[in-house]
Amino acid sequence: MLSSAHLVPISVQRAQSWICRSSRSFMDLKALLSSLNDFASLSFAESWDNVGLLVEPSPPHTVNTLFLTNDLTEEVMDEALQKKADFILSYHPPIFRPMKHITWKTWKECLVIRALENRVAVYSPHTAYDAAPQGVNSWLAKGLDDPGLCQADKN
Repeated sequence: MLSSAHLVPISVQRAQSWICRSSRSFMDLKALLSSLNDFASLSFAESWDNVGLLVEPSPPHTVNTLFLTNDLTEEVMDEALQKKADFILSYHPPIFRPMKHITWKTWKECLVIRALENRVAVYSPHTAYDAAPQGVNSWLAKGLDDPGLCQADKN
């Protein structure tokens, strides 16, 4: 689990990113995905959203350095690679619509190529984290401190 990990803030052009280095030497990718799913099942995500493991390096894949970001951009990818990250958790999915080609023509395609070439897994929880019982929406609602606040129906 990530309980023994340390988060260290890293700045990337106004964006706030975090890097997580586990006190253990590594964590198996499947075990990490299981831990993330325990926190917020991907079944919580909206049907239109693209969540979960978006880029998977060839197995076996172990995670030593987890990089957290709100949005995976080229600049964030540069920093993640510089920090030797092998897992990027990007809140917003960098791949949203199906790709017909994986070439160097668009920045999103470049992200996929660079992730695969460097054996970096890319994961996005987006609306699954929004709807999780201890997720983003719950956290925001607590800040309102309104006793009349209730959870909206999923439909």
